[in-house]
Amino acid sequence: MLATLGSRDDIRDEDEWAFEMKWDGVRVIASVVDGAVRLTSRGGKDLTATFPELEELHDAVDAELRAAGETVLDGEIVALDSRDRPSFSRLQQRLGLTRPRDVERARQEVEVHVMLFDLLIRGGDSLVRTPYRERREALFDAVDATEHVQLPQADHGDVEHAIEISQQLQLEGVMAKKESGIYQAGKRSRTWIKIKNARHQEVVVIGWRRGRGERSGTIGSLLLAVPDEDGTLRYAGRVGSGFTERGLEQTAERLRSRARKTPPVEDVPAADRSDAEWVRADLVGEVQHTERTEDGRLRHPVWRGWRPDKEAAEVRWEA
Repeated sequence: MLATLGSRDDIRDEDEWAFEMKWDGVRVIASVVDGAVRLTSRGGKDLTATFPELEELHDAVDAELRAAGETVLDGEIVALDSRDRPSFSRLQQRLGLTRPRDVERARQEVEVHVMLFDLLIRGGDSLVRTPYRERREALFDAVDATEHVQLPQADHGDVEHAIEISQQLQLEGVMAKKESGIYQAGKRSRTWIKIKNARHQEVVVIGWRRGRGERSGTIGSLLLAVPDEDGTLRYAGRVGSGFTERGLEQTAERLRSRARKTPPVEDVPAADRSDAEWVRADLVGEVQHTERTEDGRLRHPVWRGWRPDKEAAEVRWEA
């Protein structure tokens, strides 16, 4: 189930809503049966080998439920910084790894947790048509928190307080969820509303430009695009800040095998075309920005990281 981007004004009757913190990580569906845990991304990728510490989900789920049948949970995998805030840039160091040696090495540097917020199947019984509030109560009955499995609380009936808390904690925002709403798998619903504290935009990377000075010999900036209302990719500008040295190396390696001779979009300005290297438009990243201009350009974008759980066809303008 997907949320619709909205604002405080979309919450008409506060008493009908609950407010969760918005965790800056990777969405995951966790399937737990007696003896096995399987983690799947929103895009259907198997994440089980990437996050072995989340095997704790097995023992976190009530033993009787495990024996009765499959239990399916919805949540977000996050990596915390030194202030216990979700850091998507830290999580990047774990994403895409599957070989045990690589996973163990990255695990020593970056620990992850899963923030569970919904229960879809309980011991073989589907709860998707059960109201949100009842699913949440069932979640807390079915799962115990562990070192890497967390059950964050939700506020009820006070959106201003929830937004204030999210800002104090410097989180991405708030997820408002209608307490009577059912779980609409695969659909973007207005019974889930994203209220963001900052502007973020998913983007499709279409090319890159070489760096100068300290960045000589590597990537200077990435060229970006976002689909319009008809699904046609349109140029959205370039981003050159927000990268770590290691991140640039990983980005160069990722783009190397995707080279193409011509730009994937038609409206790239001549100044940005002049020394550009083009790549297939199949990789999704995310930037933070100040605003979107009238001609569809992102002002002051800052790179936040790759979104391996998303496909280019899913990207849309969020602000």
